[in-house]
Amino acid sequence: MLSEKKNRKWLYGDSWEKFPIEDGEVWQVGKHILAVKDITELSNLDFFGISRFDISYCDPPWSTGNLNAFYTKAGFSQRKKFEPFMEKLINLISTYSPRINYLEMGRQNLDFVTKLITSQNGIVTNIWKIKYYHKHPCFLIRYSFETPMIIDFDFTGIDDEFTPRLAMQFEPNINSVLDLCTGIGLTARTAHSLGKTFFGTELNKRRLACLIEFFYQQGLPIQNMSHNQIGR
Repeated sequence: MLSEKKNRKWLYGDSWEKFPIEDGEVWQVGKHILAVKDITELSNLDFFGISRFDISYCDPPWSTGNLNAFYTKAGFSQRKKFEPFMEKLINLISTYSPRINYLEMGRQNLDFVTKLITSQNGIVTNIWKIKYYHKHPCFLIRYSFETPMIIDFDFTGIDDEFTPRLAMQFEPNINSVLDLCTGIGLTARTAHSLGKTFFGTELNKRRLACLIEFFYQQGLPIQNMSHNQIGR
């Protein structure tokens, strides 16, 4: 019985039955672009149609166990390691969003991730201790692969429900927002509410369908770019 309840929870409702985005597909929702992609299999982000984003904000898995739970919930059986996953994530960000980036991380791998950023010629400007789900401590890393501007704001103690909005508001000249671990779309919804254009990948098609349904309820047109079809 518990297993059945857990499996139903992993379906994330019935959004996917309404908006059946499939692995590898790219959908346009209003001006936003969403794709079901495994970033460990990507060599580029050319499917988005632009080569540079103004900012990235990502909340990736924080450990190998957390990472593999994401793969299991998405219906995949293969095992992944945290280190190469993060290496690919940071490499894609350094190529496509070099100016300014934010990344949430737990304490366990905070040092590894900050050293990984610097090893790929990134500059870590700030590490703030923030909150996750209003109670769990985590860290927000601000970093750049260009000469970064100084930001006159302290994120310490703020819940990550609000930090994407503050990042997009306090960083100058932000129009395009990238998230390679979109989930059900907090960063995407925030970008939309601020009039920014969002570009995101997500491993789990059912989670991404929740975001598509949210945008659909806002009245945005939906197009399956992979088949040039209009979604329901």
